[in-house]
Amino acid sequence: MSAIADSSSTENPDLSPPGIIPADAGRTSELLRLAFPLIVTFVSHVVMGVADTVIMGQVGTAEQGGVGLGSSLFWSMSSFASGLLSAVTTFVAQAYGASRPGEVRHPVITGIALAIPLGAVLVAASFSVPGLIGLFGTNAEARPHVIVYLRWMLCASPLFLLNFVLIGYFRGISDMVTPMLVTLAVNVVNIVLNVVFVFGYLGAPEMGVQGVALATVISMGLSVVVFFGLYFSRSHHDRYATRDRLPFARIPFARFLKVGVPIGVTWFLENMAFNIMSLYVAAFDPASTAANTIVFQLCHISFMPAVGISIAATTLVGKYIGAGRPELAVRSARRSVALAVAYMGTLGALFLLAPAFFLGLFSSDPEVLRLGAMALHVAALFQVFDAMGVAVDGVFRGAGITLLPMVVRLCVMWMVFVPGIFLLGRYVFETGIMAGWTAALIGLGLQGSLLLAAFFLYPWHLRGRV
Repeated sequence: MSAIADSSSTENPDLSPPGIIPADAGRTSELLRLAFPLIVTFVSHVVMGVADTVIMGQVGTAEQGGVGLGSSLFWSMSSFASGLLSAVTTFVAQAYGASRPGEVRHPVITGIALAIPLGAVLVAASFSVPGLIGLFGTNAEARPHVIVYLRWMLCASPLFLLNFVLIGYFRGISDMVTPMLVTLAVNVVNIVLNVVFVFGYLGAPEMGVQGVALATVISMGLSVVVFFGLYFSRSHHDRYATRDRLPFARIPFARFLKVGVPIGVTWFLENMAFNIMSLYVAAFDPASTAANTIVFQLCHISFMPAVGISIAATTLVGKYIGAGRPELAVRSARRSVALAVAYMGTLGALFLLAPAFFLGLFSSDPEVLRLGAMALHVAALFQVFDAMGVAVDGVFRGAGITLLPMVVRLCVMWMVFVPGIFLLGRYVFETGIMAGWTAALIGLGLQGSLLLAAFFLYPWHLRGRV
């Protein structure tokens, strides 16, 4: 098995995954078959975020805003590492599509080898959290809660990154159902532990914000254990030699970094741009912080399923480029963009028509509801443009093209969006939340339009395997 796995010229054809080109290749039915489990998975993540927000809303407005801001900051601080490691899906999908099962585990080993030191860096960063929060002038009521939550999450970042790598493996081999089932089960555990730890049920101490963080850490650890067990299982080893070692000299670090680093840079700097917005809003008052958190949660309801569609596009485009079928890659890509736009456009319309209904699910504070309604109306307007950018990103990642989206996104985020927050806050709006979300509308509108133009004008489908 070891010789088969490590030599592309002597692979056993019996190990090749069956049915690489299905009967409905490039059709909407194939896209939905892959996207639906991903959408369910991401909706469950949204439900987890909603549960955290609702539970902390029962504790207090400052705690609710603090956990929301802490979660946002954690994602930003870990986004370079997670973006870099998302390249696992691209490499696995292309090896899978090329019927080279012996190469499927190579990017997984690379991802694990990178996740450990990257996680250690994030753990070390936990010691700088109080200074970071103080630097941005977060309001005094929310500040201690942000610090507690963010420190817990950073200390658990190695688990988060390993989870990211293993999920990328399953998605690359077009198995979206296994991650969905594991995630659903783990999220149920997370919600139960949230209630137990936050409010002190079943003999546990009443931990408040620390309880939410501890529940998340335990759930991430459980997820990693389950995914490793599946990855090393007999069936996966028989097909992809997952238990065989790979000599260090053969680990494809250079190729992996070439694709993954631009994604990581994009995710990090783009998330930092949005966190500058959140920190700007948080400097006003607890109601603005809480309203901003709620609007972000509502946008996740729209955004996260579109991310699922985007990942399905990455898998399909990667698979068909690996298989040497660019016409099927194009067909899958166009359907992915159309589906993402239809979904996010529908949610945007609902946000415009019934903002009070959505906001009322999270808070009864009149000031939070007033500020949230203004921001949600603005956020509704950029849903279609955001969908364009998200879907095209997935298509380009599948083709291994990551530098072009990085340039577009970073230019818009840091030359238009971030300056726009402060300019609009100084000269146009009296509230920080309106300045931030209006700048987001301008930035995401421009970004989505540029990426869609690149999708139609750039010959991405003619790229070979990365």
